[in-house]
Amino acid sequence: MDGTAVDLDRPLRLYPLTYLEEGEEVTVGRADIDSYGLFPADGAALLRRLEAGDSPNQAARWYQEHYGETVDMLEFLEVLEEFELLVPEGEQVAEAPVIRWRRLADAVFSWPAWCLYAAVTIAGVVVMIADSHVTPQYQNIFFTTSSLVALTAGNVLGQLPWILLHEGAHALGGRRLGLNSTLTIGRRFYYLVFLTSLDGLVAVPRRKRYLPMLAGMGVDVVVVCGLSLAAAPLVGHGGATGFTGRLLLAMAFGALLRLAWQFYFFLRTDLYFLAVTVLGCNDLQTVSRQMLQNRIRALLGRHDTMVDPETWTPRDRSVARWYMWLMVGGYTLLTVLAFTVMLPAAIRITELAVHKLVRDTSFLNVTDVCVFLVLNFGELALAGYLAVRGWRRRRTDPGSTGAAAPASV
Repeated sequence: MDGTAVDLDRPLRLYPLTYLEEGEEVTVGRADIDSYGLFPADGAALLRRLEAGDSPNQAARWYQEHYGETVDMLEFLEVLEEFELLVPEGEQVAEAPVIRWRRLADAVFSWPAWCLYAAVTIAGVVVMIADSHVTPQYQNIFFTTSSLVALTAGNVLGQLPWILLHEGAHALGGRRLGLNSTLTIGRRFYYLVFLTSLDGLVAVPRRKRYLPMLAGMGVDVVVVCGLSLAAAPLVGHGGATGFTGRLLLAMAFGALLRLAWQFYFFLRTDLYFLAVTVLGCNDLQTVSRQMLQNRIRALLGRHDTMVDPETWTPRDRSVARWYMWLMVGGYTLLTVLAFTVMLPAAIRITELAVHKLVRDTSFLNVTDVCVFLVLNFGELALAGYLAVRGWRRRRTDPGSTGAAAPASV
């Protein structure tokens, strides 16, 4: 324990801990800093003895009497230190932080609110069925031809409020359960994404995890229906007749695309975390990747660099045997799409910008073209930067996986 002598006959101080028993394993951790570990049932029982006031030696004797085996308490205490469960000597334990926005979360997920969401969704679906011009379709993204910047800003920046609403729904779903949350920017292959981290979900019963996980997709459904419903009065027999109506339909189509994107489960989307929860896995993506790497390293004869399969949970190992091939297929598909769809589209966009620039070299037109190119390629550039930064971090810290937190949605 960092070279510090430990008095095994004196009780230790532990932070307030949470316990979640699932089968033969128990998730134990601190909700105040979102630090959690997966303990076997006997390890969690031993920890409870320490928490109840037993000294390490007393807890070790109890363990031997109860389970008929000895336990290395120094090694066990090192594990507790690693997860920051032990209170350092002389440190005061702070009170549990107040979870902000909890009342708002209760209101957002109250029965009156659910009735409102259902009414908007049903009304939107009815309107889309009645008038095909209100149904989101790819033509909607061309809501203006007067300015390339206005066109791109409407389709890219116009999604920001709905993206924040999506992530806010995840956060409020967690805060309703008393969990902290953080919003960060991350990368999924060549996509730039916003991530709401809800690490505390691992200490919540599985049946309570579904709402925080699916809240974002629920928002997307309501947004698509709500925008289409709002555009309906502005649509004539030939389609949207005003700028506002066309912009609303453009944003509705963008929200629908983001909803469809969730089915790329291998990119750790909301549906991935839903599947992991339903299947009873812990960190399926990481185990699948490591299992695939082990197979490749075995073929190359690099057995010394293989990950020990004993570090995986039995359930993760069982599911990963078939999930890793779905993951490989998904990444292969995205790679093919990058060369057959995204690259030609990028070339076409660049050609449009260059032709527009050749026809008009005025300051306003040059500015319009430059901003247009930044908005179109800025996301890929930032995703590339995050990829390089993650690669450098893994080189300097080999123990880092570079993966997102298991409960980032």
